[in-house]
Amino acid sequence: MLRQWACLLLLGSISIQAVPYYGDGSSFDTEFVPLEQQQQPQGRQDVGPAPGPVPPTTGVEQKPFNVDAITTDVNAPNPAIFFQQSFPFFGNEFFNSFGGFGFGNAQEPWWKGPNVCTEKEEGETVATETEGDETVDTFGQERDGVSSVVRSPLFGQFQFSVNSCMEKPNKHVCTKIVNQNGKKKTLTLTRQCCHGYGRSRNADFSTPCEKIDIKDVEVTAGDMGAKQFIESARKAGELSDMLGQGSGKKVTLFLPKDQDFMEYHAQQQQENAVDQANADKTKPSSIYKLHAVLGELELEDVPNEQLLQTEVPDQKIRINSYQLPPALGLEPYRYSANCVPIDKHDKLSEQAVVHTLNGMLQPLTKNVMDIIRERPDMSIMRTVLEKTNLSAMLEGEKPVTIFVPTDLAFDKLEPHLRRALKEGRGCASNILKNHMLDLTFCSLATVPGAKTTAFNLLGEPLLLNRTQRAENQTGPSSIFINNVAKIMEADIMGTNGVLHVIDTILPTETALPMTTLISQKNLTIFKQLLEASGYDDQFDDLNNVTIFAPIDKALQNTEWARLLKEQPEVLNHNLDLLEFLNYHVVKPMIKTCDLSEKSLPTMAGSNVRLNLYSTHALFSDVMNRATVNCARLVHFDDESCGSVLHQLDRPLTPPKNNMLKVLEANPGYSKFLELVRKANLTQLLSNDSNSYTLLVPKNDVFDEFSESGETQKPAVQTQAELVAMVKTHIVEDVVCCAGIIPTNWPFVRSIESIGGQHLRITRDRRPKIENAGVTKCDVVATNGILHEINDIIVPRPQRAQQRPQLIPPGAGYQPQSDFDVFF
Repeated sequence: MLRQWACLLLLGSISIQAVPYYGDGSSFDTEFVPLEQQQQPQGRQDVGPAPGPVPPTTGVEQKPFNVDAITTDVNAPNPAIFFQQSFPFFGNEFFNSFGGFGFGNAQEPWWKGPNVCTEKEEGETVATETEGDETVDTFGQERDGVSSVVRSPLFGQFQFSVNSCMEKPNKHVCTKIVNQNGKKKTLTLTRQCCHGYGRSRNADFSTPCEKIDIKDVEVTAGDMGAKQFIESARKAGELSDMLGQGSGKKVTLFLPKDQDFMEYHAQQQQENAVDQANADKTKPSSIYKLHAVLGELELEDVPNEQLLQTEVPDQKIRINSYQLPPALGLEPYRYSANCVPIDKHDKLSEQAVVHTLNGMLQPLTKNVMDIIRERPDMSIMRTVLEKTNLSAMLEGEKPVTIFVPTDLAFDKLEPHLRRALKEGRGCASNILKNHMLDLTFCSLATVPGAKTTAFNLLGEPLLLNRTQRAENQTGPSSIFINNVAKIMEADIMGTNGVLHVIDTILPTETALPMTTLISQKNLTIFKQLLEASGYDDQFDDLNNVTIFAPIDKALQNTEWARLLKEQPEVLNHNLDLLEFLNYHVVKPMIKTCDLSEKSLPTMAGSNVRLNLYSTHALFSDVMNRATVNCARLVHFDDESCGSVLHQLDRPLTPPKNNMLKVLEANPGYSKFLELVRKANLTQLLSNDSNSYTLLVPKNDVFDEFSESGETQKPAVQTQAELVAMVKTHIVEDVVCCAGIIPTNWPFVRSIESIGGQHLRITRDRRPKIENAGVTKCDVVATNGILHEINDIIVPRPQRAQQRPQLIPPGAGYQPQSDFDVFF
């Protein structure tokens, strides 16, 4: 639990933005009572117009409430309809009881009215061990949260039932699954307007099925603005064959609108005039039959990504549907056929169901990868796809979408990223996956004024935004991806998906080379040192590492920064610089939520020490600050190609000496070193097996102490007092200055010296330990750190260290000190 708090606190605040989501069109789920059980005796109902309401028969178990369909139509004029749809558990009787309060009379749903045909399907199978907990909706998709009823055992029997309903303008489908004693029984009731009857898409909930005017297909096509295609097919002698007249077959037609067909026809004539060979590639008969599909298909009944076989062998139409956010006030779905927008749909004629298109369907003979191979402006992308073996995915049968950058887009890249991509090294495959979707995403899915979200193969969102069309604009409006790349050519369709041409490569931090990520994070000096050393490519090839990079402010006054500015040539393959850089690299990859207090080996060979601290006065066990060799992490968790980047507020320098040698190397510490030697503690400070924090008063502190003759700090008299005083300045833990925060009573913090003294730590203008202020922080040694302090910490008598006993004064009780008197 504490680790989770630490992760949250380290990560800081996270902004959440709501983005319209285009889902798969799943319906609401609710329990239902079959119409036969509500209004008729049990039995099989024949297909035909539904009879009028029949009072419930005796002997049929009555539900505690009636359940009506749930729809998304919240604009119904009658408030009772809206509430009945949103809260079906109230039932009709509930609203009837409020007739005098302005709710009005409850109305029957359309599918209980006239001209409704009902189909009933029953099936029984043997349930598996897990099917008792599974639910299946009306389209056979597994789903959770569907209404269920579990009845109590009766004479050793057990029954589990699951119900769901789907509401459409002309169809109401309810499915009930009952699992009883190991047998699964499925009952499906489909109620829809009978042939020749229908309802408008924005019809009221109670509007019944009404007779529609069914016309000849040519008249229907003319009414829908697509008569030119039909007339051309009739003149070519293909219309009767397309419609299967005389054979009794049912057909669905996808007809291009007049303007689109005339533009295509003019273009074909122009191409044929230039090159007669083009006439053989697209024969008129194949073009006409390419727009015809066997069977009467309403788009609402066609699943997304469904392939429909046309009357041309080996040619199929891929149907895609995209849900639109209700706030736009448009139709709930947009449909496309091979990414050609479907304008009007589901119009019934005497010979066929007619849908109109905003374009022509073209024969599809190549998969997406074949299209990329044939494009001369995609040669680099082709090479990278083949090197990373992602080309196989673009050649498969599963639907795919790829946003393909041109060769010019690769020229815009930073050199390290361009090298990694062209060579197919590192995370080149991740960069490509950032451009790929495992579905067919047509430009039709984007709407001006709404951001469309699609998740790529990395699981990362791509935000597509279509701009508003200008007043005088003739072509389609522009589409931008993540506000970075612009789609130059859209909807180039293949047999297994679609590709879009973009002008810029889409970056993703999780796939960038480390040097590119360092550059993006404005760690300029560290990046320049990498490049000047000549080892930048070597760093890019690292995997599963953690890099602690100092920020520019931390490096700007260092010797390396001076050499970089004045003598950059001496840094080329400089071994000391290589050791400095490698000391900032640790294996393995460690994110902040996985940090713990320990030492980790670096690529330079020596270790760095990780420490965690809490900056919360109350929650001292919640660690939300991390240091590396006492350098504080100021930005963290930037992932790059299997590695992670953390930023530090100071550079890391490999320590060369233990704490005893640090004392010996500094003349200003000679008097404290003399006390250490007299106390026989030199072995302790030279031992690398433990880590300590050493509090060192400089020589001038001892001089001031001797000159002042302070009575409160008596001189050391015995060997035991000497040892106790030196041990008071040694803490068996690493306490960096970054871990010392301001504290006040009652949230006082302390550290314990190896002599058993509890030393209070706090911060005013500077860190403070007991009575001594820290004048120099975090001198790193191989076995700990050293703080310079401006006063001597005199150990208190052990009795003063004991926790006071809260004993009520009584017989035989004598105060031992002023502290006891206080309590």
